[in-house]
Amino acid sequence: MVADVGDALATYTDDYEIRRELPSRGPNGVYEVIVDGQTAVCKVARENNAHIGQRVFVAQYVGEQTTVPTPALLAAEDDYALFEWINGTPYRSNEVRDLRERRLRNAGAMLARLHTEADFASHGYLCAQDGQLDLDAKGTWSEMLETLVSRWCDDLAGTQFEEAGQSVRKFVRTHQDALNNADGPDLIHGDYQPANVLFDGERVVGVLDWEFSLVGSGEFDLCRAEREFFDWYDAPEEDDELRDALQEGYESVRPLPSGFTARREVYRGILKLDPMRFFNTWKDEVKEPAATADSMVAFVRSSLANARDALNE
Repeated sequence: MVADVGDALATYTDDYEIRRELPSRGPNGVYEVIVDGQTAVCKVARENNAHIGQRVFVAQYVGEQTTVPTPALLAAEDDYALFEWINGTPYRSNEVRDLRERRLRNAGAMLARLHTEADFASHGYLCAQDGQLDLDAKGTWSEMLETLVSRWCDDLAGTQFEEAGQSVRKFVRTHQDALNNADGPDLIHGDYQPANVLFDGERVVGVLDWEFSLVGSGEFDLCRAEREFFDWYDAPEEDDELRDALQEGYESVRPLPSGFTARREVYRGILKLDPMRFFNTWKDEVKEPAATADSMVAFVRSSLANARDALNE
């Protein structure tokens, strides 16, 4: 069901104010609101398959089962959810370098805490079932990855990126044993990016937006976070020396298993398929769209070649 933010708030209280719409990558509208005199965040379904319930149950699970700070749930129905507002500062590249490095280390450590503290029996997609969080199990990590890549390849069919997607899918299918040496199953945030990690000074005080959560290998989530901070088309960081800070912070809590270097190259290739899926929606934000498209295809090719070399060592 698609919801109107005003109608949603009216089911909770008569005392509300809609302040502004907030940026969102997911299938939900996100708004800063005032309810009963307090600032809050309201998420409403933009699409019939927005799965508000799943997002609510993931956030509740994290709040109850881990020490990761996440907004408390105030109210929820099938088509909206209302969360407390967390005061904090998102990651910004205009802060002094030393503070950025400490923030990246702490962000990495917080992500590792999530992966260490959440407990699931199998890899798979999360869903809401009978009023609680449930798991659509997909088996091994390589099977889960193949499912994920296949879905993304479906989106790339008929585009200039179709061949790149198929090359990644083939690589995953033919390197299952190596991929299954990864850690997990872990709760993956799935969108651990600068706007979703809030800081007070250098300390992480809030982790937001669980729309893309699933159960898989934590090291994949770490690589996805690296992409968001360093390799996304509008990533805030260009200082490659800071890349190590994110991983070092992660490993201060949870060491990465043997073979990660090779698997990381596979993940980098997989994750490059994601922005390809939405290329037409953001290509006008870059100076040379055609060159950008070519560079993404080359990136996938290079990542798979690097992975193949590393796995054969």
